Amino acid sequence: MENGLRPRVEVAGEPAVRWNVYERMQRYRVPTMTVAVIEHGRIAWSARYGIDGTVRLPAGDERFQAASLSKGVTGSLAAILADRGAVDLDAPVDACLLPLRLPAGKQDAAHPVTLRALLHHTAGATVDGFPGYPPGHAVPTPEQVVLGQPPANTPAVVIAATPGTAYAYSGGGYTLAQIALAHCAHMPFAELMRREVLDPAGMHASTFAQPLPPGLPHATGHASDGRPVPGGANTYPELAAAGLWTTAEDLARWLVAVRAAAEGLPSFMPRPAARAMLAPGPGKYGMGVFVSGDGEHRRFMHSGGNLGFKSSYVMYLQSGNGVVVMTDGDNGPYLGGEFTKAVAAAYGWPDYAPRVAVRAALDEAAMEKRLGRYVFDDPDPRGRRNVALVRDGSRWYLDLPDVGRTPLVPTSASTFVAPETGEAIAFDASGSLHVGARRATPARR
Repeated sequence: MENGLRPRVEVAGEPAVRWNVYERMQRYRVPTMTVAVIEHGRIAWSARYGIDGTVRLPAGDERFQAASLSKGVTGSLAAILADRGAVDLDAPVDACLLPLRLPAGKQDAAHPVTLRALLHHTAGATVDGFPGYPPGHAVPTPEQVVLGQPPANTPAVVIAATPGTAYAYSGGGYTLAQIALAHCAHMPFAELMRREVLDPAGMHASTFAQPLPPGLPHATGHASDGRPVPGGANTYPELAAAGLWTTAEDLARWLVAVRAAAEGLPSFMPRPAARAMLAPGPGKYGMGVFVSGDGEHRRFMHSGGNLGFKSSYVMYLQSGNGVVVMTDGDNGPYLGGEFTKAVAAAYGWPDYAPRVAVRAALDEAAMEKRLGRYVFDDPDPRGRRNVALVRDGSRWYLDLPDVGRTPLVPTSASTFVAPETGEAIAFDASGSLHVGARRATPARR
């Protein structure tokens, strides 16, 4: 497994590329990765890898910020409470928000904001994610976050689209759900989670306490250049959306329990609750999880990113196979994706094999004119927007803000693919560079 990491894209007819986990940790400047592998509905093994070449089996109780993986755990809480009759997923959420009142928006009597819509990202709520609050900074209440009041560092959450009509990912909507669930249950959200999900699922190293209480082993977040996040980690009062501190094994226990419940096997979670949670709405999104595939391919999954922490999981329903990957580096998605592909190959999963590209002849004279620096159109909160197309002999590369120099493979006379990131590289008639869905315009030379 440790020597089987592989890229997102392989080249037809060329030797398959395989990497060692430690060289990839160094490549992406990720100090620590913890993993838990699930086979046939049980945790098969877990490990903690260090960039210094160390490995610890099992992974231990070092906590990482789960970021948006928190949403699935929130979805399971809502489904459990609804199955018990403690909340109504399809009633207007307003009564459970009091004394907070939703601002006027696109909602009306015929199209109310409901818990199910908030959890499905179909309530029309704004604010997709949150940057967190550095140590020493004032931290707002969830209500202040929703209202956009100081010291909140994000805009107010509004209902900008008619509820129930479209999928739009919204951490702001999950913060509304957090307030509603706590109010309806008459209990602080973190305590409610402990009682209803964390303890019953055996997630004893996990907590929704923000910030993390002193004395608990935890990782330190790192930026994409490998530098530690000041103070180790930001604080996220948006607990339902991003506030879980957990371990790879604890998340694996939760995945095993949700899958068991959905399949009618013993679990702390009732089967109807698990099925309601995994029933996808628009966007193939259930209650806190993405759901994809049919038959042996059916699985639920999510990825998450807080400052300095990036993680992901996938769980197959039929086979009971899955994996959790947690990292303490902003380049963790690249490392985690390569490791997940290694697990998929080792355990014979029906998905996650690298895509295959065909190397083509490049119009080198035309591409020479494209060499140089470009600037991404979309803003980056850290101000890193430069990207460059470069050539070294017969090899072509893209210099990216996060991972640095990444090799390119020509797929036509004027296009490339980046096997490491999986992104297609192309130019439009205006001379702009397209990297996946992002556009970059030529920098002034």
